[in-house]
Amino acid sequence: MNNRIIVFFLLTFGFQKVHSQLPVGRDTVTVYDNGKVLKLAWAGGLNFSMFSHIDLNQDGKQDIAVFDKVNYMAYGTIRCFINEGGVGEIKYSHGFDYENKFPPVQQWAIFADYNSDGKADLFTSESFAIKVYKNTSTIGNLSFQLEKFKLTSNFTPTVSANIFASPVSFPGISDIDNDGDLDILTFNSSGIEIEYHKNKSMELYGNADSLVFDLDEDTWGDITESNCSVALNQFITTNTGGPNPNKVYHAGSGLMVFDRDGDGDKDLLMGDIACDRINYCENGGTIANAHITDTTKLYPNFPAKASTQIIKFNNFPCGYNLDVDNDGKKDLIASPNAPNSENTNSTWLYKNNGVIPVSDFQLSKKNFLQDEMIEHGEGSYPVVFDVDNDGLQDLVVGNIGYYTITTNKTKLAYYKNIGTLTQPTFSLITRDFANLSTTAPSSSLTTLVPTFGDIDGDGDKDMLLADYYGKIHWAENTAGAGNPCNFNIFKQNYFGISTTFPAAHPQLIDVDKDGDLDLLIGLKNGRIAYYRNNGSSTSASFALVTNSFGNINVKRNAALYTSEGHCTPFIFDDGGTYKLLCGSISGYIYLYDNIDGNLSGNFNLIDSLVNKINVGPNAALQYTDIDGDNSRDLLVGNWGGGLAFYSSKKAIIGINEIENEAANKLKLYPNPAHDVININYLGNADKIEVVVYDELGRQLHVQSSNIPSFSINSQSLCAGIYFLRVNCYSNTLTSTVIHKKIVIE
Repeated sequence: MNNRIIVFFLLTFGFQKVHSQLPVGRDTVTVYDNGKVLKLAWAGGLNFSMFSHIDLNQDGKQDIAVFDKVNYMAYGTIRCFINEGGVGEIKYSHGFDYENKFPPVQQWAIFADYNSDGKADLFTSESFAIKVYKNTSTIGNLSFQLEKFKLTSNFTPTVSANIFASPVSFPGISDIDNDGDLDILTFNSSGIEIEYHKNKSMELYGNADSLVFDLDEDTWGDITESNCSVALNQFITTNTGGPNPNKVYHAGSGLMVFDRDGDGDKDLLMGDIACDRINYCENGGTIANAHITDTTKLYPNFPAKASTQIIKFNNFPCGYNLDVDNDGKKDLIASPNAPNSENTNSTWLYKNNGVIPVSDFQLSKKNFLQDEMIEHGEGSYPVVFDVDNDGLQDLVVGNIGYYTITTNKTKLAYYKNIGTLTQPTFSLITRDFANLSTTAPSSSLTTLVPTFGDIDGDGDKDMLLADYYGKIHWAENTAGAGNPCNFNIFKQNYFGISTTFPAAHPQLIDVDKDGDLDLLIGLKNGRIAYYRNNGSSTSASFALVTNSFGNINVKRNAALYTSEGHCTPFIFDDGGTYKLLCGSISGYIYLYDNIDGNLSGNFNLIDSLVNKINVGPNAALQYTDIDGDNSRDLLVGNWGGGLAFYSSKKAIIGINEIENEAANKLKLYPNPAHDVININYLGNADKIEVVVYDELGRQLHVQSSNIPSFSINSQSLCAGIYFLRVNCYSNTLTSTVIHKKIVIE
């Protein structure tokens, strides 16, 4: 694509804040891990995940939406995976186009179709209650609207109150009585008994379109749960007319409701905070009267299987029931629902080998979807750097750590560029770059964030490493100019720096443009510390100038992040003028200017939603030319341990051009266009709908036709890049969706 056209568009297209957007778009670069191409390389990583079915593109197949709690914060992220598999086949692509279409979600998220319209709705947490968003999507447009701010239930004939749901856990949302509407099982405020809230929609209205509940049972299944154990034959009446707002609540349990044995009544998988096993509860009662008769922590060795099958995570294992391989049988996915647990092998897939309607789960893999991603456990702090001095940009990635038994172990990953200058390809060489796990003191190996630069003037670039405690360590490169790097000397906290508000996120850059490298350190409180190099280009000596460089602050919603901001700075030269990008704990990227000649003043905030990019909390970024086209590309890491890639060659926001068999049947001409865009679809369709979007993903024009060849008047469109979403309807229910890019001159 002609970069001149992109620049012209950004300068002339008259929408607010277009000037603040970076000329990059979501893209992909081939990545190898142990000789295997990662099909979901840039999907962003997973940590502590909840899995649900939802048909994102409305092609009739159930896709997967994963809510990843990510860390100890309330705020997580939703990752989307498009089902491209046939019957019995596991094949998914990354549906990043859909990930910014969801409303804000906190604590937990479950997708379930409450109104039987074939579209999965969103249930999520709201202040010890349950919020519901209705799925209002049309073909080609994923959307949700708030349906219920808090679900209520009739606890007595005269008392209605919010249905209690601990924000730490999640309820079971299922048709318990098999009458066609969704009921709710949830632990009450005591945290030991399960309440059954029956949906009365079918009884009252004859359809499932309403969310009207009565408390049907105080102690569903006649069980209580406490200290990771289930007690049977408990008949307790604790109802007092609703939750007690003054009570200290139990942290909570996660409920997966399913019918394991196919007898019509519902069984349970129950995870609990601070427990390492999952409880299976066998319902020996009836649909109308649940009665749990057996329980085990050794699931799914039921019936007897090898002990290696047992679901076991360090903290809060939970289960999710969905058909992953399109064989008509729901499989089981287990994942921890809280931090301080497994984070690289944390999505265990159990294939259902049973004969319908009985489930028989067999462990298939412990890293479902994760095995196709760039995945660094918790945290991902990328740096683009030519490690082997071959002229190609490699990739070094720091992290918070890989979980090992009781804690996270921090390492650096090294991806060698085995491609060309213009077509990079990365291959994982090691997850322990520079052998830091053996050469560095263990006290230094807690959250490592690297930056590179020649601080001793010997012609090779050294590595500085910031850690969780705000210390800065020097890994000296002794290779010499032009040689592959050799970081064999580790100098612990060499410069005596101990930042306030650690952890620390460093960048070596000549801030004052005096010929030597200074040091910026992003801080936990959302600000930047500036250390000026008062030494020389051959002997660095860093002295603190300010802990509020530019008076920038990337803290956002204090209710979600308390006092934290986790600024990750990246200064870059934009045509001879410095600009500053900052990642943040919120996941959003900030852009500042007015830096040169104003190092002691206040920088100008251009945008706090750069390109509307948010790939998950704790965004850490690099903005540099990776593919040799003299234009900068963007890498963004996140707390989930993965990376996202935005290329200057694909300067689009949120819409991707899809090349497949259907796309080849769509003829779009001329391109570039001026006054008219001609559409000709060579496939079978009863109706063609074309939606035109601008470079920021805003819908500008919709046009339909019952014939396969027609034209769109494009005279009203300014010069620039546009995207066409073409829906080719074969009947009133299904469609083929095609994305195409077009330039208007």
